Amino acid sequence: MALRTSAENAEDVAAGFTMFRGPVPEISSEVTSLIADLYAISSSLSILDDLGKDYRRQLNLARIQPDLSMVQASLKYTLEDIVNFFGRLSGPAVVPDTYKHTWLSLSRFFWDESRFTLATRLAKYNAMLRELSEMAKDKHYSSPLLDGLRNGMNTLLSIQDSRLASQLGRMSMGGRHPSSSSAETPSPVGDRKRHPNRRQRSFDRHRPSPASPTSPTSPSSGNFSDFPPSVPDVPTSPPTSTTNTTATNDTGRSTASDTIKYHWAKEVYGTCDTQTPLPPVAETSDCRGESHPGVKQAIREKGFEELLRLSVNDDSDMSVSFYLREKDHRARILCKVPRRGSKPSEYFCLPLNLLEILRERSCLRLCRRRRSGTELVLWTVLKFTTMEDLVLFHNMFVALRSQDEGHPPRQILDHELQDEDEIFGGKINDDEYPHALRVYQDLETGAVRLQSSIMEGEMSRTPVWTAFITKHVEKPRLIQQYDATTIHIRNLKPVIFISAEDYSPPKTKHGDHVLKFTSASDAEGFLNIMHDLYRSYTKRR
Repeated sequence: MALRTSAENAEDVAAGFTMFRGPVPEISSEVTSLIADLYAISSSLSILDDLGKDYRRQLNLARIQPDLSMVQASLKYTLEDIVNFFGRLSGPAVVPDTYKHTWLSLSRFFWDESRFTLATRLAKYNAMLRELSEMAKDKHYSSPLLDGLRNGMNTLLSIQDSRLASQLGRMSMGGRHPSSSSAETPSPVGDRKRHPNRRQRSFDRHRPSPASPTSPTSPSSGNFSDFPPSVPDVPTSPPTSTTNTTATNDTGRSTASDTIKYHWAKEVYGTCDTQTPLPPVAETSDCRGESHPGVKQAIREKGFEELLRLSVNDDSDMSVSFYLREKDHRARILCKVPRRGSKPSEYFCLPLNLLEILRERSCLRLCRRRRSGTELVLWTVLKFTTMEDLVLFHNMFVALRSQDEGHPPRQILDHELQDEDEIFGGKINDDEYPHALRVYQDLETGAVRLQSSIMEGEMSRTPVWTAFITKHVEKPRLIQQYDATTIHIRNLKPVIFISAEDYSPPKTKHGDHVLKFTSASDAEGFLNIMHDLYRSYTKRR
């Protein structure tokens, strides 16, 4: 659950409301109340995020997850709508009356949508999050308010979903989504800056509108209508497995495009030089979806090529393949599950943008959303034996899904892994782009890793690279400060999740990786965290 991200977005919007205080003093008290409500929402989300890291609360968290997901989905709509109104307050033509008119329009919009004010809506979010927090803390807690809050929230989310569906329908006829990013209307975190002398990256481009209003646009709206009738499957030999996941590159096909042949995903496995064991669990990899015998041939006829095949080394003998279509970078995942005896293997396939990926100890669960996004339904469970393989699969899945130019995911909140603690976050200039650098420590294994992610724009939180640094924590001399904002790391082996044309890791002439922070305080904070980790390591020895 990316609750921390939702909390940060609420605080960003709260800060935006301060713009109204000076130009429209008569609404200062209302603005102050909205700001307080947004910070209260942020606080509740942060509390729930902290509770989610407590093993004792896991069953309680599972009980509230559908309701919590519903609140997050509705809140995301609301915050995006507010930011759209904020976009009217930029530019040279803005005068004090612009603020007043914007405030009136904003107030009218929320009243027209739900027949109650924005203040009331925020109060409902607050109330429901408080009830869910109590349920997460105490499994015996019975909320007298939750049924009414749930019904109201479900109604609101249905209205919001319907509005988006209507807008997407207009987009297919050549219109624009009111919340699509532009130079005049910033997203909650701003727009990603472009480098003037380089090819525009796939994640800088505005994604094209869906080809038709019936195309799947969210994890709750997909179906198999794009599959032709079943045809005989094309047999393939299963890849041999030597570790938990073994990558098999589909380089033997003479028809494979350059996009497939030289795709970054082929370099993901085999890069890590560490293997951190995960605790054994009884669960076995399996697919719970609907099987489609002729799906391999069907997706090939639609232009998809096999990008990568992974063999899962457990009792299931299951294999997982990623398929990619060159024209729009759309990705699908295909699972092959052998059956006992003479029964033929079963094949399961879905587009990545219809799935969310969640961790549960040593497993990743691929789930679909149903009931307007309020219910998660398990599609596939994958079991891993090392933390590295689990993280790499998760990041590769998220990156491939985000790079889809035609069917971007919506309301996806799975950028972070359960049981990983974010112990540092800062901003770096990474190959001349602003990226967020985070340090994660796994609560199960103690493994420590860095992750650089896109910081701004519609692909915010998409991983760019990750690197496991547990050995660097044990040998602090591998991390050296060059100046107030620059840190060099020796022997770092980042695993990269974008094309080499789009990103090149900054290095010194000696091959050390360069972290160029945008502030001295972030650089100092990073070094302090590394020092704390080293001290913790020496105490355990």
